[in-house]
Amino acid sequence: MSPSRPRPAASSSGDLPADALYEVLLRIPAKELCRLRAVCPAWRALTSDPLFAAAHKSRHHTAPPLLAMGYRDDSGVSGVAISDLSGNVVKRTPGNEYELVFVNESGDAIGRFTSKDDSICVVRTRLDLVCFNRNALCGFFWVLNPATGATIDLPMGFSEEIAHELEVKGIKECSCRRELCAFGQVSSSREYKVLRISRVDDRKVCEVITFDDTNHGCWRRKQDPPSHICTSHRMRYAVVDGVVYFLMEFCYSNYETGVITIEPGSVASFNLDTEEWMGVLRGPEQLERFLQENGGYTYSGLEHELSLTELKGCLVVVHNIYKVSMDLWFLTDFENGIWVKKYSLPSHVARLFWYPFLMLDDGRIFFSGMDCLEGILSGGEKGEGFLQCYDPRNGTCTDELKLRDPRSIGIYTGSLLSL
Repeated sequence: MSPSRPRPAASSSGDLPADALYEVLLRIPAKELCRLRAVCPAWRALTSDPLFAAAHKSRHHTAPPLLAMGYRDDSGVSGVAISDLSGNVVKRTPGNEYELVFVNESGDAIGRFTSKDDSICVVRTRLDLVCFNRNALCGFFWVLNPATGATIDLPMGFSEEIAHELEVKGIKECSCRRELCAFGQVSSSREYKVLRISRVDDRKVCEVITFDDTNHGCWRRKQDPPSHICTSHRMRYAVVDGVVYFLMEFCYSNYETGVITIEPGSVASFNLDTEEWMGVLRGPEQLERFLQENGGYTYSGLEHELSLTELKGCLVVVHNIYKVSMDLWFLTDFENGIWVKKYSLPSHVARLFWYPFLMLDDGRIFFSGMDCLEGILSGGEKGEGFLQCYDPRNGTCTDELKLRDPRSIGIYTGSLLSL
């Protein structure tokens, strides 16, 4: 037997040789295998072994993914929950508790704010780790390993270069704003990295951190991002195969200059491997044509209809025309800037504040979104919502589960057996 895999114990009845039992258990889907752990301690030990979990995952790579979502229970405890697509929770990991005390100029306490008054927001990723922040502490980010329960605190402070620059200019760090953290994994080395965009003075700055379970790393200053990348909306950036993509704010650039300097749907990209910006990629040409052919549309109107996502390993520009259609443009050739419209979803799918984030092998597409009225009242930034599934084979939409915050949801790619 290969030493790279766990040695299984014999079955409790002695009917199956150890190697045969290993192969049998390896073929059983993870959900059913979790139930079989109760058969005996030996089976539980084997199926809980990380080597077995890794082998099982490679054998069942087409299994439905798990979801990572923020939760808050009736006692006020909030954290990250891992569940299946039907909302059945597999594991909950509570977040760290905290208390903030507000004081007046005399140093007297005038108020308190605790973690029980706050909630957790999960960054939209597709990894076996989960990145999240708290809504009240939006500049602080953590990375959770759901398998072990270990949580890494990402440093709040700036890199040495930016900190020195602030000191020279006399700018207080508290006046700067952390606008976005994008979390991804380098394809070649499998390293985990976070790209952070912050606003310092009158411009945006870029930093990167590399970390693992033993080394939390520190922020490194990188080249400033292209002007007008969109960091104010969670659904206008996506991470695909170690590259972070951002929609460009083409409407704002037109407002500033009076001329079209950025084409609609243009995308800036940052390579987490080389830690360099890769320039600006022009969006689908049909978006500009759409404006020309629809006189009632403005650049501002079109910009609010666009979002980015990752589906089946591809970058996708989403053009959501409310109550008309939702077009999905897949980037099929980065070097030549070729976009292909693979789906044009019907009017009952094209709802305000609904965003596609997962496509299964059978063609079903899952969306996260909120009620239109509630979304409008909150500016599309908060409110309860739903996970909805659209099946293109019969054109039906079904609500799968209720979401506390439709923006706070990611895809967990780790093994169910490791939880």
